[in-house]
Amino acid sequence: MLPSKIHFIERGWLSANQIYFYDDHHLDIVDSGFCSHADQTVSLLKTYLRQSPHLSPRNLFNTHLHSDHCGGNQVLQKHFSLTCFVPEAEFFPVTQWNVDALGFEELGQPCPIFSADKTLVPGELIHIGAYQFEIHATPGHHAKSILLFEPNLSLLISADVLWEKGFGALFSGMTDPLGFLEQRNSLKLIERLHPKIILPGHGQAFTDVQKALKVAFSRLDYLEANPSRNAHHVAQVLFKFMLMFEHQINLEQSQSWFKNTLIMQKAANYLSMSSEDLMAYTILSLKQAGVIRTQDNLIVNHFNS
Repeated sequence: MLPSKIHFIERGWLSANQIYFYDDHHLDIVDSGFCSHADQTVSLLKTYLRQSPHLSPRNLFNTHLHSDHCGGNQVLQKHFSLTCFVPEAEFFPVTQWNVDALGFEELGQPCPIFSADKTLVPGELIHIGAYQFEIHATPGHHAKSILLFEPNLSLLISADVLWEKGFGALFSGMTDPLGFLEQRNSLKLIERLHPKIILPGHGQAFTDVQKALKVAFSRLDYLEANPSRNAHHVAQVLFKFMLMFEHQINLEQSQSWFKNTLIMQKAANYLSMSSEDLMAYTILSLKQAGVIRTQDNLIVNHFNS
């Protein structure tokens, strides 16, 4: 399905997918995964390079700066000589490591400090491996996210703007009155680009783009019709994400996380709930979905079989 000089790595949660692109001499990487998978991220690249000893690592591109997409940047920069590209609007926050502007702490997620060297500017072209990609701004899931489109291949790197069965959580739906509209416009952009194959940030690569867009627009309609649904979804996604890397926490730790994580405070205020009530609702919803379980004073991550 893909040209031989593109290697798509579908990774499991918590890490976003990675894509290797190469030409005759160099290998470029799109996104780096989550920090708790650092050893795996390095091992994957070392294994690939052993199989292709004529290649040397060159560039690392981030579609957006959520920790599951850039949490492996530091470890890759430590082990390999890589030039790091980030979306233009994120460049100065990274160079100054402005935690408030970057938003990792707001979402309650860790991300080791990394450096940025160059920018991805919407409207410009960028060489990745042997190919030339268009850079497009796609706010919605992340205000500063970009997607990458190769028109000759009709290949789209959609990050979390579009998956085969949905899209990434709309944090902006609680904090920005334009959040839903921005996501809709980003989906319409993909519709106009008319890609034949999509490499998403999570899940498998896919070619039935119209079906995926239909699912995404339907999901967006559902959330926008009652924005409280979106706020609850954001709380559930982030709490589940936190449990996946902590594995289990006690009730007191959970209370502290809901109280001290800024996005949870925003969700509680949006829903006119106390942080304790939002926590109770979130835990109950995730238990009913079969993706967490409680045991005495513990809340434990669980995968629904």
